[in-house]
Amino acid sequence: ASLSLVNDGYLVRKRGSGTFVTTPQRVEESTVFIESFAEEMHKRGYEIETEVLEFRVMKAEDRIREHLRLPPDSNVIKLSRLRYCKDSFEEGPIVLTTSYYTMKLDYLQNYDFSKMSVHQVMSEHHMAKKYTEKHINVATLDSRSSHLMYVENSSLALSVTSYTRDMDDELVEYCESFYPASRN
Repeated sequence: ASLSLVNDGYLVRKRGSGTFVTTPQRVEESTVFIESFAEEMHKRGYEIETEVLEFRVMKAEDRIREHLRLPPDSNVIKLSRLRYCKDSFEEGPIVLTTSYYTMKLDYLQNYDFSKMSVHQVMSEHHMAKKYTEKHINVATLDSRSSHLMYVENSSLALSVTSYTRDMDDELVEYCESFYPASRN
């Protein structure tokens, strides 16, 4: 198997040193992980359907407080959504995404995110992002996520975690997204 990976350019053998993973040869033309998901899909000619699974204010769990660097007893707004291509609803969701927003964005509570994107609402409130830091990895979906995404239990997915800062350089969002490998 490793000889096949060497021939395909994924591994390189160095005599006396071992076998190593090569530098990726090409990056797909995609900004789906960089820009707003809805905007990027719209640019590609896809209409998006959104199913809101959970949308509430809650006391931040310790791990969420740590990600957002919040003090004890802080509340956050949790928004969990499934996103589908409108014409391919029966194929299942493209992404399961769960965002946690600081209460600085408390106005989010007044919107229906099955009809609007968070990006649109933030723009309406003149809320600009200074930058978003994203980490892309591979994950195995747990049984709940597999069920929600209509894929086999323990399926592989691209995992994208992101941290968004506003123009005051404050963390305002922590997000976890899972893109099933079979659809992305």
